[in-house]
Amino acid sequence: MNKQFVVVLGPAGSGKTTLTASFGKWVEENQGFEVGYVNLDPGAEDLPYEPDFDVRSIVRVRDVMREYGLGPNGAFIRSADLMVERLNDVIGGVASVEADYVIVDTPGQMELFVFRDSGPGIISRLRGLGFPMAVVVFDPSLARRPVDVAALKLMTTVVQLRLEVDSIPVLNKADLPGSEDIAKVLEDPEALMEALRSEKGVAADLAQSIMAVLGEYRQATRLVRVSALTGEGMEELYDVLHEVYCTCGDLT
Repeated sequence: MNKQFVVVLGPAGSGKTTLTASFGKWVEENQGFEVGYVNLDPGAEDLPYEPDFDVRSIVRVRDVMREYGLGPNGAFIRSADLMVERLNDVIGGVASVEADYVIVDTPGQMELFVFRDSGPGIISRLRGLGFPMAVVVFDPSLARRPVDVAALKLMTTVVQLRLEVDSIPVLNKADLPGSEDIAKVLEDPEALMEALRSEKGVAADLAQSIMAVLGEYRQATRLVRVSALTGEGMEELYDVLHEVYCTCGDLT
């Protein structure tokens, strides 16, 4: 079996680390895989899973703050750069994880992983170890307006563009009120366009244009609704990832 890497990304507060733990447990219990866990967040304090490789063994934000005299933001940026400088050590640690199904938890500062060199560099090297896929986790509180929903869909495409991996949009906290309405416009392009047409202003017009372009070029990937707390949607998430793997990965 070609090793699968599920790289979990999301804005701060989206629940990606909790999802890493709960999805990994579900895969172990329901699919019979031995799951490996990788933490790539140098600023993490407490984790709800036991990492098989932890980047904090190489670089830790609080140590960088002290050594370089930096504040939190500067330390996170410097830590991302140090991960690039020690990329061989990071990849060696990931490669040492003895599991066919590996879930990779990324920094809470999503932009550091996506837009600096650390994320693309790590993903590129993961291709030499197996088949990486991205799960982009969103919080319903970030999608209260149609324009917000359009921005989230664009963000998923940006992740795919920057990291060059198939990206699965996941709406976490599906147990919260209002998540079904958000899911509807995320899942149905026509419903989203209709909602955007009802909005006024330049932002709504721009969002309509962007969604029209994405509709032409972005591959069809259905939204998955999950709850990292209740376990809702884990089977569907696994099925979508398996479909992507079977379509693009090694079928042997």
